Amino acid sequence: MKTTLAEALEAARALPSEPRPEVTPSLFTKVETDEARYAALKAAINLGIAQLDRGETVEIAPEDIDAYIHGLGQIAAERATRRIA
Repeated sequence: MKTTLAEALEAARALPSEPRPEVTPSLFTKVETDEARYAALKAAINLGIAQLDRGETVEIAPEDIDAYIHGLGQIAAERATRRIA
């Protein structure tokens, strides 16, 4: 779920004054992260649509779908690991 800046401000205002300085930065970090994830997802979707429009498709037999998706998950996990390291 995308956290908007308004929602983050409302949550920060709802906090008691004592923990506010420690908690508030994490609220705004989530806003930035969600917006970046949304932008990345939107770009990936637009790329996929453009590839479909160009006829760039991969045909997969129904019995191979699970293996194909598993392979994509492995690729994504490897990329995430490299990004973290």
